[in-house]
Amino acid sequence: MKPTDFFKLNDGGEPFIRPECAILFHRATGVTDSYVGNDFLVSMHNFIVDEDEKNDPIIGAGRLLIKEDVESLFRSLLKMRNNKAELLPNNVVSISEGHIAWTVPAKVRPMLFNIGSTGIKKLNVPWPRLLIVANRDGKMAVASLKGLGRPSAKAKLYNAPLMNVGLNGDVCTGTASLPGECGIGEMAAWESVLFDTAFSHVNNQATLILDEKNNVDTAAHYKFWLSLSKKKVAVFPNHHLVPLRMSLERFIQVHSA
Repeated sequence: MKPTDFFKLNDGGEPFIRPECAILFHRATGVTDSYVGNDFLVSMHNFIVDEDEKNDPIIGAGRLLIKEDVESLFRSLLKMRNNKAELLPNNVVSISEGHIAWTVPAKVRPMLFNIGSTGIKKLNVPWPRLLIVANRDGKMAVASLKGLGRPSAKAKLYNAPLMNVGLNGDVCTGTASLPGECGIGEMAAWESVLFDTAFSHVNNQATLILDEKNNVDTAAHYKFWLSLSKKKVAVFPNHHLVPLRMSLERFIQVHSA
C-alpha cells in the first residue's frame, strides 16, 4: 500500500513520511514499581539508517520509560486527537472522555413491542421527557424528567416508564447493535437503540403507577400504552411516573463509570 491509501494530501503531491521513533511494549516479570507495571515495560527507540540495506531505517537501541513518561506521552496524544473544538448541543447535560448524558424532549413517536408470539407491534404514543446516559463500556441508562428547562444537578428524576429497563435505569439492550463511542456524534445512534428496538418484557415493578395494587406486569404495561395510542393522547400523563429516589447528578455518576 502507498501512503496515499491512508492520508489525504493538501497539495496533490506525494507525502514524505519518515519514522522518528518507536515505542515498544515488553512482557516482563519481577520489575519494580519504578516502571509502568509489574508485568510489562515500555521503551522508546530512535530510528537509525542501515547503510547495508539500501538506507532503510531500522529501530535502534532504546531507553526504558517510567510510569510518568508513559502517562505524559498518552496525554499528549489525546490532546492531538482532541484538538478540534466541538460545540455542545443545548440538550447535553454532562460529558467526559468516558460518558455523555443528555435529555430527549417529550414527543409522540412510535414504540415497538415484541411480546409473546404476536410479532412486532408498533404504537404511536406520547413518550415522556428522558435523560439518557451512555458510557464507553457500551452501557446505557435512562430515566424520566418533568419540566422543560435545563435540569439542575439536584433535579428530581423518575423511572423511565419503559419495558426492558432495570430498577436503577439500566437498559437491557439485548442483541441491539451498540455504538462504539459515546460522543456527541453518537447521540442519535444511542437514541436509536432505545426508540427503534422492540420492548419485550417488564424488568421492574416501578416503571409505572397504574392502580392501588400496581401490578405492573408485561400485559398491564402493554395495555397502558395501547390505551394511550387508541385515545391518541398527545402528552404523556406524568402522574403515572414513579420517583426514582436519585438526583440527576447521582444518576449520571452511577452510570458514567
